[in-house]
Amino acid sequence: MEQLFYELIQVSLKQLDCLSRGPEPEEWEELHETARQQKMTGICYRGVQALFEFGLRVPQDLVIDWMAQAETIEERSSIFTQHTIKVQQKLAEKGYPSSVLIGQGSARDYGDELMMLREPNGINIFVDADIDEVTASVDIPEWDETPVMLHNTIGLGKNPYRNWKLRKWFAKNRKSLFVKDGEMVRPAVSMNVVYLVLNLYWRFLYEGITMRELTDVFFALKRLADKERASQVKYDKIFRSFGISRFAQGVMWTMHTVFGLDESLQVVKPSAKQGQFILHEVMSGRHFFRLLLKHPIEMLFSIL
Repeated sequence: MEQLFYELIQVSLKQLDCLSRGPEPEEWEELHETARQQKMTGICYRGVQALFEFGLRVPQDLVIDWMAQAETIEERSSIFTQHTIKVQQKLAEKGYPSSVLIGQGSARDYGDELMMLREPNGINIFVDADIDEVTASVDIPEWDETPVMLHNTIGLGKNPYRNWKLRKWFAKNRKSLFVKDGEMVRPAVSMNVVYLVLNLYWRFLYEGITMRELTDVFFALKRLADKERASQVKYDKIFRSFGISRFAQGVMWTMHTVFGLDESLQVVKPSAKQGQFILHEVMSGRHFFRLLLKHPIEMLFSIL
């Protein structure tokens, strides 16, 4: 069933025309539940619609529920986008540079057809200032349905040496964090790829990740190929300097295996061994002791 789910994702992203076989009614139920758990309900609904052309139809009761859920996600995404823009405008009015990280920033890479179907969960904005100063001088709106999180540091877990290197690198490349993109300011394409993999690593260790976060990386890589591949950023060197080279290689493997991304668009050499471990954790749920065996230093830091 996992392979069928990956195929549904690829159909949804127009990486594949059709599934390798037609799912049984109970399998459609399982695919829907997996999509829900992986925060991919809206995205996968686009795949369901595309499969109608091939005569693959979801049971009527399920497809009605699925459609309603997708419409709800679209409505929430629209609200989150409006609120993100409003918060950035208020910060700009007071002279605070800000950049939208993940969330609605990543959604912009999905394109017009899928952008509002990315399931939102909050607004994350990097502010280049003291947070206490910002919150004291800027009237940040509060919405029950749209949590707003302001950050002025970018971390990579609890390892102080790694975080020192990370802050030093971001300070050196500060301008790439603040690039105008329509009504938003967010990281440059090349910077965004680095940030998303770093954020993925942090979440992988301490919170757990879903297919939604991996999809963000997929679209960032697609956009990179369209916009900035000529910049020749040495991603392997960057990830190695942060100590996450193997993790980044595993992420690249999932890009091809799950999403069908052309290997020429991967920024570092893929690793099947690391990728299989990441994918297992995504699909089966975060397991501390498996992570401890693979990432002992970071997991020990996490319990200090």
